[in-house]
Amino acid sequence: MLLPNSSGEMMLTLALLALLWGAWANTLRADKKWRFEFYAFDFGFGALLAALLLAYTLGNSGSSSSFTFDDILTVASKRNMAAAVAAGTIFCLGNMMIMAGVTLAGMSTAIPAAAAMTILVTVVFLATGKATANPGLIYGSAGAAVAALAVIGMAQKAAAKATPVTKGLHPGWKSFILSCVGGLIGGFYFPVAESSRGGDIGVGSYAVVLFSAIGILVMTPLCNVFFLNLPVQGEPAPLTGYLKGSVKQHLLGLAGGALWAAGGVAFFAAMGASFTGAATMGGIHAAGFGGAVLAALCGLTIWGEPAGAPKAKGLLVGGAVLLAGAVAMLYLGA
Repeated sequence: MLLPNSSGEMMLTLALLALLWGAWANTLRADKKWRFEFYAFDFGFGALLAALLLAYTLGNSGSSSSFTFDDILTVASKRNMAAAVAAGTIFCLGNMMIMAGVTLAGMSTAIPAAAAMTILVTVVFLATGKATANPGLIYGSAGAAVAALAVIGMAQKAAAKATPVTKGLHPGWKSFILSCVGGLIGGFYFPVAESSRGGDIGVGSYAVVLFSAIGILVMTPLCNVFFLNLPVQGEPAPLTGYLKGSVKQHLLGLAGGALWAAGGVAFFAAMGASFTGAATMGGIHAAGFGGAVLAALCGLTIWGEPAGAPKAKGLLVGGAVLLAGAVAMLYLGA
């Protein structure tokens, strides 16, 4: 299978990881009339199709001495396959909450809040695992993530004052809470998925994304039973509402899932690299979190978030800067 074999290839892989994971949420944000619950179905289909395409092309290429995707399918244990599917269900649950957050208050609130929570989970796993190069920077990354959460929370308070609602909790606060919970849950995707990938009977860097996509498809309708009957915004809707979407709306969801899956392949391909000087686990995670910083900047610039609340926007810029600092310290500390 094709994996990075040099420092240059590793840097390119990490750059693609940040770009792809920073871009996918734009496909959700691009059509606010299309409910995220229905978008999630196409996201799952897009992820599966992209994972299949990459597995049977890049996964079967590379040096003749390396295992191919087809080889790995013959030796991987059913337990490891099941673990990768389970990881996908975990990701789906967390990601559905983050999608809800994006729908309520945009990318500049939901994505950084979720990423900050995931950084905290990642730091815990790094701290309890192998020794890191600089523990001070790793814990500093956690501190910066907490500070980012505090500033993003302050932004929601400012937004609530600038654009008050007459009934219920302000959408910004709903987004913040849902995204934090989603980021916390999603943070457990990586260790579960990584446990399925490695070893002599692991599923490898390409199949882990494929089996995760299967888990996403399995979990999406189960999550939607809840979200469509107890919606975070709007009225309850039947599952059949998915069939009323336009071609453009379905294509946006497919593109979002494909971007996420391609980023996932880049992530796990980097994790699977074994040449001298390959990026560390923390460094690869940092590149993924860099995508969250990019997504926040897209929300603030391309989509003009948050509308009608300039003070909140300034605070969200500060939150993005703190998140970038957390990402930098995680990369350097690992």
